[in-house]
Amino acid sequence: MAGRIMDNWDEIRTAYHVAREGTVSRAADVLGIHHATVIRHIDALEDRLKAKLFQRHARGYTPTEAGNELLRVGQATEEQFAQLESLIHGTSSVVSGELVITSLTEIAPRIVPLLKEFQDMHEGLSLRYLAGDRVFKLEYGEAHIAIRASSRKPEEPDNVVQQLWPCGS
Repeated sequence: MAGRIMDNWDEIRTAYHVAREGTVSRAADVLGIHHATVIRHIDALEDRLKAKLFQRHARGYTPTEAGNELLRVGQATEEQFAQLESLIHGTSSVVSGELVITSLTEIAPRIVPLLKEFQDMHEGLSLRYLAGDRVFKLEYGEAHIAIRASSRKPEEPDNVVQQLWPCGS
């Protein structure tokens, strides 16, 4: 059944907007479609699911239990599509996932407060900080960022080198 439901994404999206907006006319305005199309989508989706998604009344549509599930999943899906679009366009301000940073032990007192501040700014970020003399291989995914003191540039072509502090600081 899941394949059949996903084949009709427009109907799911339409029903999500009706659940969110509460009326067919507001959902139609948001979606930029005619209100008759909204009603057709809801009717077709309810027939396909064999479930009532809304209680219809004079002031609008109230989601049933199934409609509330659709609203919950629709909201999560809409957020994921927005995040995907931001990632594709390079405009995402959400920082999430795991970030592994390594440095020499000697510079840890300067790095740790900055890392804490960065992690506090990004709730979805799981930050691991590894301090020591071991050189973690970025190319093997052992770390994402390595902060090192060196007079030579790394030989790996994918590594980016930037000066962290001005000389003499």
